[in-house]
Amino acid sequence: MAQKTTNIWDRLGALRSLMKISEAEYKAFMDTYGALFIDSPESTKADYDNGVPIQGYRQGSSKELEQYYRIIHLLCTLGSVEKMYMPPVINPNKSVMENQILLEERMGKDLKVSPGSKVLEIGCGCGAIATSMGEITGAEMFGTNIDPSQIEKAWENPALKRENFTVGDFNKAFPFPDNTFDAVYAIQPMTYISDHDHTMSEIYRVLKPGGIFGFNDVAALDTYDRENNTHRMLIQHTRELTAFGGFWHYKYWEDLFKKPGFNLLISEEQGAVENIKKEVALYSRYQALFSFLSSIRIIPRKIFLLIQRMHANAESYIKAEEAGLIDLNWYAVMQKPG
Repeated sequence: MAQKTTNIWDRLGALRSLMKISEAEYKAFMDTYGALFIDSPESTKADYDNGVPIQGYRQGSSKELEQYYRIIHLLCTLGSVEKMYMPPVINPNKSVMENQILLEERMGKDLKVSPGSKVLEIGCGCGAIATSMGEITGAEMFGTNIDPSQIEKAWENPALKRENFTVGDFNKAFPFPDNTFDAVYAIQPMTYISDHDHTMSEIYRVLKPGGIFGFNDVAALDTYDRENNTHRMLIQHTRELTAFGGFWHYKYWEDLFKKPGFNLLISEEQGAVENIKKEVALYSRYQALFSFLSSIRIIPRKIFLLIQRMHANAESYIKAEEAGLIDLNWYAVMQKPG
C-alpha cells in the first residue's frame, strides 16, 4: 500500500492555522526558546569514561513544551517533516518523506509484529507515524503525546482508533497494565526524559515477555567535546533548530536499555546529513517567500518571524553532523526476555 505523505492540502491547512495564531500564542512560542533550550543536560563520552552519572532533562514534559509543539508542528507541516522527525539517509535518491517511510519500514520489520499485535508509540504526535506503521505491520496502533492539539488531529484520522490515542506524559507512570503491548517504539521524543530509569522501567513493564522496544533518537557521538566552544555552539544551534533537550552519549543509552533487563539487539548510528541539507534549503526558500509576502501584507509578519526563528542557524545542524558531534537517528532495538 502506498504510504501517505504530506501534500499541498496539508500544507495549506497548516498555513491557515498559523494565520489564526493570536499575539499571545505567538509570544508564548517565542518565549519557549528561553525556557526549553537553555542549560540543557549533556553527557559526553568523556563523562561516560569517567563514570559521571547521567542527568535528566530538568524541564521534563512542561507546559512550555506543549506550547512549543502546538506551533512547531504547524511549521514542520509546511515542509517535509509533519511527522516531527528528520530521517536518516537510507536511500540518497529518495526525498525526506520517502526516507521517513523507509525508516518506518525498517522499524516495523524489527518490531516483529503482525496483524492482531498491539503496538504503542511514545510521543506519537498527530499519529502520522502510527498510521504508517499500522499500514506496514497490520498491528493495532496506540499512542500518547503531551500536546492535546496533536492528539485531536489523530482523532480525526480514520485509520486510527480514537480511543487508542491519548494525551500522556512518558515522564509519569504509563496508563497501561503490565504486559499490554507486543512492541513499543519511540522516534525522536525521548530527548525530554527527566528520569531515565523511570521511563525505561515503564516501557519494560508494559511490554509482554518477548516484546520489542524500537528506539530512534538523538545521541552524542565520540567526537563531541563540551569544552570546545565551537562544538558547544553548533550543538546549541542544533538543539534550538531540531528541538532536542537532553543530549547523551550513545553508551549511556545502551546502559539504560540494559538496566531494566532488555537484551540489546541493535545499536548503531544512522547519518542524516543529505536529508538535512534538503530541508534546510526548502526552509531557506520559505523564509524568503514569507518575508516578501509579509512585506506586501498578504500574510501577517509574525508568520515570517516564526519561520525565521525556527530556521535560525540551520547550517549549524549540517556542520554538527558532518563533524561527527551528533546523531539525531541513533537506532537501537531491544527485547524483553520471554
